Amino acid sequence: MRRTPLSLVLLVIAALLGLVAPATAATAGGHTPSPATRPVDPIAHDPTMVKEKGWYYVAITGDAAFDDTYLPLKRSRDLVHWEELGPAITELPSWVLEALGVTPENAPRDAWAPDLSWSGTEWRLYYAVSQFGTNNSVIGLLTSPTLANPQWEDQGLVVRSTPGVDTFNAIDPNLVTDADGGTWLSFGSFFSGIHLVPLDATTGTPVAGEQPVAIARRQFAPNAEENPAIAFHDGYYYLFVSWDYCCRSVESDYRTIVGRSPSLTGPYVDADGVPLLDAKGGTEILRGYNEFVGAGGGDLLMDKNGRSGYFVNHYYDATDGGAPRLNVRKLTWGRDGWPVISDPINPSRSIGHGDPFVQIVPRDGTAVVENAGCGYEGANIALWTDLDNACQQWQLSDRGTGTRILNRFSNNVAEVGACTNVDGGNVAQWGWLGFLPNNDCQRWSFSAAGDGWTTVASILPGNRVWTVQGGPVPGSNLAISSPTGGADQQFRFEPVGEVLLASPTDQTTLTAPRGHTGAVTFRPRDERARQSWVLEPVAGTAAYTVRTAERGGCLGTDLRLVRTGCGTWTLSPTDDGTWSLSSTGTTQAVRLLLP
Repeated sequence: MRRTPLSLVLLVIAALLGLVAPATAATAGGHTPSPATRPVDPIAHDPTMVKEKGWYYVAITGDAAFDDTYLPLKRSRDLVHWEELGPAITELPSWVLEALGVTPENAPRDAWAPDLSWSGTEWRLYYAVSQFGTNNSVIGLLTSPTLANPQWEDQGLVVRSTPGVDTFNAIDPNLVTDADGGTWLSFGSFFSGIHLVPLDATTGTPVAGEQPVAIARRQFAPNAEENPAIAFHDGYYYLFVSWDYCCRSVESDYRTIVGRSPSLTGPYVDADGVPLLDAKGGTEILRGYNEFVGAGGGDLLMDKNGRSGYFVNHYYDATDGGAPRLNVRKLTWGRDGWPVISDPINPSRSIGHGDPFVQIVPRDGTAVVENAGCGYEGANIALWTDLDNACQQWQLSDRGTGTRILNRFSNNVAEVGACTNVDGGNVAQWGWLGFLPNNDCQRWSFSAAGDGWTTVASILPGNRVWTVQGGPVPGSNLAISSPTGGADQQFRFEPVGEVLLASPTDQTTLTAPRGHTGAVTFRPRDERARQSWVLEPVAGTAAYTVRTAERGGCLGTDLRLVRTGCGTWTLSPTDDGTWSLSSTGTTQAVRLLLP
């Protein structure tokens, strides 16, 4: 967890001065229907959860910028309604200030990312304190015999990182018990990534002479990876890590990835076998959707045999100005052995799971738009052969003024490269800068080009449009240039996998009739109903055949399900976050959503 009260204070001040768009404008367009109400989740950041005598306890990061205290605790019996408890401490221990070389006046104003665990004789609460933006950091330990009436005692320093000496950053601690009962501490944030060190079971501090070993890093600046949590299941250790950026309110892009290893110390690999010590290793298991922006900072509470449990994370509430709040989600295991994280116990009241991913396909071409070379910040956006991977999948999200086009793999967005707004300027990618006063270089608009094709224009002066340089073939670069109406400036958008075709005005979605024929209608979300759709491209055109995911029929030329005589439909994005689904004589505005 890499954060600072100052950054959040500046963000609040900017919002009050009108320098930052309101949360509602930044996260949703005018056609996003209001969801139903739900119990309010408690304030939380970097939660850790345990259970004692029928109560679930959560400890969280404190934040002096919002008058919170150090390491607040909460408890609940049902995981929905929470009782606020007192903080573990009300001031930093003196040894923390001495270790960091700070005075009470310039000391950090909060403690970060706690971890709660039971040692067999006492509760152990690990926590971190750091000077933001540096690895001048410490991990400390508090202990108490009970959580019901805690008596926290300071046990002093556990791990220290020193600028210019250590490559790692001693924050975000998480205790791990291996298959033989040994205890370890995982930790790390940015810098050289995630590390692991064995602990003395009696003291809870590192075994004398043992040095931390690296188990995950992204190998490119700024190595936006932190907050490890590890579970053991069926012969494998599963490492959960947060990628990208917390603490940017509704513009946070935190997400959660996972890898596994038969050995606690690694090597960890993702579901494709790519090492997590490689820049491209990590299987995404959770990203933000609906009101749950920036879902990360997670921890695990597993049953004794590791068969099931809970994944707890924080999110930034898009319905409440980005307030950090708690999600509690069930964690189970799929048939392939990999973890499955459910919707929260207190679920979203909006249907679906956010904007889907699409492939962007140029007219008359044999390639698709991709993040060139599966790169990160600064990488060009170009064309390449369709490999059906995350580097070639994009998410279009209405941001109030313009649309954000985000790459699934890198979590970076398409932008006018270096804001060079001239004909021939590169289309490249960079991290989303929506938290800054002006990021128009990363915002785009759409225009119909006829026959279902679409042009993509920058909202910068001149409204230059995406243009394929060198023909629509693998290897061609994407640039911006003045509109000409040519085929090299026209694209179609093909949804990846199943989607919901939701109403633009309420929380209903297009539903097929029970039989194989008849009118399709907008109905409330029902997991048992036929509400998921697949769009299959019609070769040589910008059109699609629209079928039910169960393949029990297709749309005719109107909103009726037929067995034969499927209609051809075009699908075009609009500037208000909706999509236009059109066939001969029929046009229907929809919201595309992940089921």
